[in-house]
Amino acid sequence: MLPIYVIIVFAFCGFIAYRAKKNHTIATREVLSVYILLLALFIWTLLVIGMGIQGIHVSLIKRIPLLWQPFIPILISAVAFLVSKTLRKALHRIASTTPWHWFIFFQGLRIAALGGIIKGLKGEITSSFVFWVGIPDLLFGISAIFLGWLLLKKAINNRFLFLWNLIGAAIILLPIVAFMNYFMNEPGFVFIFQFPMVLAPSIVVPMFVLLNLLLAWNIFTVSRKIL
Repeated sequence: MLPIYVIIVFAFCGFIAYRAKKNHTIATREVLSVYILLLALFIWTLLVIGMGIQGIHVSLIKRIPLLWQPFIPILISAVAFLVSKTLRKALHRIASTTPWHWFIFFQGLRIAALGGIIKGLKGEITSSFVFWVGIPDLLFGISAIFLGWLLLKKAINNRFLFLWNLIGAAIILLPIVAFMNYFMNEPGFVFIFQFPMVLAPSIVVPMFVLLNLLLAWNIFTVSRKIL
């Protein structure tokens, strides 16, 4: 499923950028800045795939005892965002003109965390990581279905939507940062570095987090009074 998820997240991001360009929301230069960012992330994904097939991620555990993969795509995106005014303008317009319920329903794909939880319950994965991160991620994915429906009914406000997106990012980032040493000392944690599982922390999950942050930032900029 993870290779399919990689295709889905890139296809979604590429589509909303293409849609904005087709609707004349953003100019050619602006859409190119988005495509360049996606290309950089795609190149990183190819590197992850190559390293995963060769088993390099697993071998690096002894040298670099950190769950560093999720931060690479986030760092790439953050640097591009801070450096390029054109990219910031493009992302703002894309997020503003893309129906927000698309972003919300897309987060519903995070219910795939159920697979890891089931494997953990069966004992196929012995690391508690699948519960610490998987259960909140699953619940967030389920909440996305209900929240998307409520958004269509205009039954929620921007403040709640803003906070919900921040929570979506936090339930992934906070456990990784706060409990990284604990997870890394678990014998079963090696599963996260094995291919194709390594695609989850390396690109799939960070892309969901980045979309959370994109929508939260957009809501904040269009409605400064939400805080």
